Amino acid sequence: MKATKFLLTFALLFCITVNAQKELKTKSLSEGTIENQFDYLIKKSNRYQEFKVVKQVWLHRIKKSVGDSLKTMRKELNTTKGVLIEKQSQIDKLTNTLDTTNKNVASLNNEKDNINFFGALISKTLYNTILWSIIASLLFALAIYVMRFSRSNTITKESKDRFDELEREYESHKHRSLEREQVLRRKLQDELNKQRKD
Repeated sequence: MKATKFLLTFALLFCITVNAQKELKTKSLSEGTIENQFDYLIKKSNRYQEFKVVKQVWLHRIKKSVGDSLKTMRKELNTTKGVLIEKQSQIDKLTNTLDTTNKNVASLNNEKDNINFFGALISKTLYNTILWSIIASLLFALAIYVMRFSRSNTITKESKDRFDELEREYESHKHRSLEREQVLRRKLQDELNKQRKD
């Protein structure tokens, strides 16, 4: 029995508390949200046929409450607009910075993909083509030079050998001529000596 009494008392207190809380929500015109204040106004106003009769004091209070709420919302709206303008300014700055960065990246990629060759930017493939063409031309010219040098060296050696042979022949001819001349002089001297003696 005590338990039943206790449960009934507890249930009664719970219901009273819930009702009190509901009534606190619609308790007055100076507390709660605007919607709660209008609910309180409608609930507490008198009926006349199909109309509601509202006290003027209550209308003034709700007008003041709505005006205060509107002022607060306008302040919040202006603050939000200011923040929005500031954020838009930051977005514009970041967009400009991003555009500049993208241009710099494109420029760096262009410089990375190209090589400065005598003051002009040319692609790496064209540069490699030019470079290997020059190297191939120089190697071809070197090969031609080596072949001509080799041929000229061979001709020079042959000419030198011929010259040496000719010089030997000349020396031998000179030596023979000298011997003949000496023989002729001796004969001439002998003849002159013979003629003197006679």
